[in-house]
Formats: sequence, C-alpha cells, structure tokens
Amino acid sequence: MLKVTRMSKFPHDDFAKAYLTELLSTIGKATPNRPLKAETRIADLWFELNPKATHQRQALGLLGQLLTSDALIEVFRNPGTALEIRACQSKLSHLEGDLLRKAKRRKQTLTEVDLPDLWLIMPTASAEMRDGFGCIPTSIAGVYEFPTLQRTGLIVVHQLAKTEETLWLRILGRSGEQQRAIEEFTEHSSENGLHASIEELLTDYRANLESRRQLTPEDEELIMNLSAAYLKKQQEWKQAGQVQSRQEIAMNLWREGVSLELIVKATGLSMAEVEVLANTTASQ
Repeated sequence: MLKVTRMSKFPHDDFAKAYLTELLSTIGKATPNRPLKAETRIADLWFELNPKATHQRQALGLLGQLLTSDALIEVFRNPGTALEIRACQSKLSHLEGDLLRKAKRRKQTLTEVDLPDLWLIMPTASAEMRDGFGCIPTSIAGVYEFPTLQRTGLIVVHQLAKTEETLWLRILGRSGEQQRAIEEFTEHSSENGLHASIEELLTDYRANLESRRQLTPEDEELIMNLSAAYLKKQQEWKQAGQVQSRQEIAMNLWREGVSLELIVKATGLSMAEVEVLANTTASQ
C-alpha cells in the first residue's frame, strides 16, 4: 500500500501521483517522479505495462482500456497551457532518446510500436487549445488523440460519461465533479483489495491535509471532496469501537494528524477528553 506521508506545496500533484501509482501497479510497473537523464526534468508518472494483466486492466475501466503500451502520464489540476503541453511533449522526446541510446548499447532495435506514449489528464481543455494542437475526438467522449506521430493522448475528465467505467479517472477531476466521483466510489464495497487500498489512500491523504498548519484554497477544496471517503472510514472506526475503545480510536486518529474537532465527531468523546488523550499521545 502506497501511503502519502509527506506533503509538498502541490497537494493535488502528490495525490494524483500516489493514486495513479496505486491503480496502475495492478497492471504494470508505475514509477512516480521519474528523472529524465537527458535534462533535469521529472515526469509525473512513468508506466510500464504488464501485457499479462488483462483481467486487472478490465478492472480499471476506461483507464485500463486506454493504457495499451508503456507511457508517460502527466496530470494537471488546472487546464494545461500550450507551454505546459509542449513541455510534456519535450519530456517524451527526451525519454525516447534515452530509450534509443540504451537499445543501441544493447545492440537492439526499437521500432515506432516499441516507443512509449504520452497521456495528458486534465479537468477541462478549451476548444481553442484542442484545435491548436490538432486534437482529434475519439469515439469516447472526453478522450482525444493528437496527430498520430506525436504519440499523445488527451483525457478531459469533466467531459467523460458519468459511468462506472470512467470512475477511476473522474476521481482526478475538480470541485463538484471530483466530489460526485468520490461519493460514487464510497458506495462500492471495500471488500475488493484495490478498492480498499484506494479508500485508505484517500483517508490518509485527507488526514495529512487536515494536519497542515496553513491550508490553501486548493487544500480546502480537496478536504471537502475527500470528506465522503473519510466519513465512510470513520463509520468503520466507530464499528470497531465494539471491540476497541473510543479512546484508542481517538489516539489513532490523532497520530494520523486528524484535527481535534474531527476526532470529537468521529468518536463522540468530549473536546476535553480528546485534548487529554492528545497530550498523552504526544508525550509517549
């Protein structure tokens, strides 16, 4: 299970990389923050497909359907600008050069079909931007292809159909779209291993955001959107109280960085009781 334990000043980037790494590790090897040796550049995610993971790909819905080869994946919190998109394409070019050099040293030959793709994931994308890059709509709403030899695909999250097939991608949306997707996610059973891992990741991520001393508007938006997953986990903690005392649950929540106010709501303890437990935990 990949946990988010350290937050940067770009919380959505942290969440998106951890989330996609968890999902894509079921169908291949996912490496966040991959250095590109040709220059000091970092790709959000480098994905290497496991061609044998057919069943697991089906479980990822549209995300698994689109990832049919190795790929760089770049996730945007806001619509990507032309400069940002060209920078991502430059990363792909540098990666291709790196792969070709390695193949030459090994006396191997790489053809066009062996080279990786680039996938851009963003909440919205203007028609002007799509036209400027020559994006071609596919048969799937919200999914576009750049001219063939650019090896680039675009997923516009807010244009995706609101179906179970697109749910994993819609969680990477913004505002109300993201909130609705997370609410849909929490309605599913946690018995599935991947679902349980993502649920725990969402809960941990929310707790980490809550523990930040100064919340940005983006932090506050993410906290609101993650509330559904958190409240579901909170219910599980309450049920666990039949075996484990509320005091122990409160101490666990404090260790995870959850605020005193939320601990009070989750456990039913008074603020004074929670403060005493927090002080006790801090001194241990």
